Amino acid sequence: MRTRSVWVLDDEDDPIVDSIAAGVGRTPARILAYLLLRAERETDPTTNVRLQIGTGTNRTSISEAIARLESRDLVERTTVSTAASGGRPRTAWRPVADVERTIEATYESHARALLELAESFRGGTATEPRSEAAAPSDSPIEFALNWRPNALHVPIYAAIAAEWYDAFGVDVRIDHRDGSRRALERVRSGEADLAVVGAATVVRARAAGEPIVPVALCYQRAMTVLYTVREVFGEPLRSVDQLEGRRVGMPPNAETRLLGRLFLSQIAVDEDVAVVDTNGEERDALRRGEADVVTGSIADPRELEREGATVDVLPITAHFPVYGPTIVVRERTLDERTREIANVLAGTTGGWAAARRDPGPAAERIAAESDDPPERIRRTFARAAADVGTSDAVRERGWGWHRAEMWDRLRTALAQGSLLGDEA
Repeated sequence: MRTRSVWVLDDEDDPIVDSIAAGVGRTPARILAYLLLRAERETDPTTNVRLQIGTGTNRTSISEAIARLESRDLVERTTVSTAASGGRPRTAWRPVADVERTIEATYESHARALLELAESFRGGTATEPRSEAAAPSDSPIEFALNWRPNALHVPIYAAIAAEWYDAFGVDVRIDHRDGSRRALERVRSGEADLAVVGAATVVRARAAGEPIVPVALCYQRAMTVLYTVREVFGEPLRSVDQLEGRRVGMPPNAETRLLGRLFLSQIAVDEDVAVVDTNGEERDALRRGEADVVTGSIADPRELEREGATVDVLPITAHFPVYGPTIVVRERTLDERTREIANVLAGTTGGWAAARRDPGPAAERIAAESDDPPERIRRTFARAAADVGTSDAVRERGWGWHRAEMWDRLRTALAQGSLLGDEA
C-alpha cells in the first residue's frame, strides 16, 4: 500500500490563524493559514482532501470558507493533474500572496465588507472604498473616543503602536470625550470623522433622524453593570428581585443610564425601584450612602475591590444582550471620505488582532496618559475581550461584525421602555 504524509495545522500556528481570523472569521482563517503555511513547505497547490486533513474541517465548511476567500481575492483556484492514474484533474487552491501581504489584504477586504454592511443600514449602495495601493490621506482622521484613556481603548492604541494605521496610509488623531453623547456630538458637528459611541446612544440618534451610521462594533456586548458593596446593600446581591425597594444610582446623560433604565424596564420590579441621579463617580454615591446599587462599567467594581470592599455585580447584558461601544460615522463623511474610513477600519482590525496577541505596547501608551498602571490595563482588557469581545458573529465574520436584527431588537426595547426620546 502506498502512503503519503500530510502536514497539519497545530497549536504553534495559532498566532497566524488568530491574526487572519480578525478579518475573515475563524474557519476561513484556518483554511487560509493552512494554504499560506503549506505553500512555504510544498510547491504543489492544496486539494480539498489535504484541506480536510490538514485543518480538521469538513467539506461543507471548506466550500463555504473557500467561496469567501475567493470573493475577496485572497486565494486562487487551480487544478492538480492526476494523469498518472487516468483520473480528471482535481480542484486545488493556492494563496495569492505571502503571509504578511495576505494579512494586510484580509484586513482591507474586511473593511470593505464592514462598509458594505454599513451601507445596508442606510439603504444605500456600497462604493469601492480604496484602490489597490494605499495612499496617504490628505488630512488626518479625527477619531473621538467616549471616555478618557482606559483599557477598553487598547485595540485602537494597539493599532497605533503596531503601526497598522500607518500601513494603510491613514493619519489618525485621537480625541477623548466625556461620554458617548459628547463623542457623538463631535461627529454630528463634523468636528470628528469617527466616534466610539454606546449602542443605545446610536439607536436614539438614528431614531431621532440623525444621519449617523454604525460601521463596526468595538465590543460585541455592552459593558454596563449594576454593582454594590456588601456593607451598603446588607446582603449578597445575586438576583434582580433584590432590587425591589432599592435606590439605583445612575449618572445623568450617559450611556450607562440608558442601559440601566433599559434593564429596569425589562424586569418585574421596575416600579418599585427608585432611580437616583449621581454626580461624579457612581461609586462615591455608594460610599456616601446615597444609593444602594449603582451603574458602571465592568472595570468600576474592581476599583472598590482593590480598596478592600466586598463587591457584588449584576451584568446587564446577562439579562438583556445589548451591543457594546460602536464606531459611527456621519453619512456625509462616509460619502466624502470612504477610502480613509475603510483604512481606519482595516487598521483597527489589525489593532484588535495585535491587542489580543499582546496588549502590552498599547497598555504602556494608555498608562502614560492615565492613572492606571500597564499591568492593570492589560488585565482589564483581557477580561473585557474574553467577556464581551467575542460572539458568533465575530467567530463567523471577524472583528466588528454586527447584525440588523440586534439593532432592531435594541430599538424596540428602548421604545417599549419610553427611552428613545428626550425623556431618557
